[in-house]
Amino acid sequence: MNDKKKKVVPFPNLKKRLLEKAMESMKERKFEEALILFDQAHDNSFAHSEVELGSVVCLMELGRLTEAKNRCKKMLREDVGDYFHVLQIYITILIQLKEYDEVKVTIEAILQEDKIPAEQAQTFFKLLDFARKMLPKGEFEEYKEAPTDDTVSDNLLKGTVQEQFGALQRLKSLNARSYREAIETYLLDERMHPILKTILLETLHDQQWDDETKITKLGQTVLVRPSKMDFQEMDPFFAEIGNLIERHVYSENPSLFEALKGMVFKYHTVVYPVGMNEENASAWAASIHLIGQQLYGIEDSMEKLSQLYNVTLEDIEKVSTKVQKLEEISYLQL
Repeated sequence: MNDKKKKVVPFPNLKKRLLEKAMESMKERKFEEALILFDQAHDNSFAHSEVELGSVVCLMELGRLTEAKNRCKKMLREDVGDYFHVLQIYITILIQLKEYDEVKVTIEAILQEDKIPAEQAQTFFKLLDFARKMLPKGEFEEYKEAPTDDTVSDNLLKGTVQEQFGALQRLKSLNARSYREAIETYLLDERMHPILKTILLETLHDQQWDDETKITKLGQTVLVRPSKMDFQEMDPFFAEIGNLIERHVYSENPSLFEALKGMVFKYHTVVYPVGMNEENASAWAASIHLIGQQLYGIEDSMEKLSQLYNVTLEDIEKVSTKVQKLEEISYLQL
């Protein structure tokens, strides 16, 4: 009898099928089954980021939070998947575990060292503030006080990005009308970050700022009435992009769809309330799909995406330059 190990030859498309079955089990909320399938896909070294993220979600749903935390931490350390998407999941797990000191340390390190997506900055600052409040008194004495009333205008117009953000946070608890001149100047200044301008408009909306106000973004100036703006509803152009991506991606790869949906929201936040005149939504959807796949380590040809979205290669290439520009703008050092 031959005792030598026989070489195992996997069935054709086994890796892809394992991932598909795992996704199906997740949608049916069969998390134990999905986790086993993800682990098998992991052993076959297939679609690493999707497999790891799927495993983390299953562990969370099963209440195995410490395991989920460790898997997430490993993903962050090895830069697997979309970093800030994984980071948000990691922070969520830490809060569920009531590990507030780790939340504080993690977010402070990110704010000091990394470029953070601008539209997520407010969320991270709120989480940091929450974690500090949950810690025993005396453990967060290094926390800087909000700027005094006299410094709001100076920080807004002359400060660093972080000081501008602090001034915007301070304005939420003040009467913004007292800073009308600084606010109007800020909104028209092309040098100011477009997402910080969106945050300011949200504050004006919350304070029922009913005056028509000019805002400049990406070389365009529009007139808005903040009290009438709807920050919950997406611009029709970006909503159409989201619908196209959902139609072509969601059933095949829910994890990728969530990442792409986040990208669409991010770009909408950069642009809003300026419109995207005469742009091709299908070309934008194809370009965002392409870039999202690259972030997830999924290879797909531009030719295939051009057929899927019924656009030309030239359309995708042209729009991809604009998407890359928005991607760069959507990150800032805080």
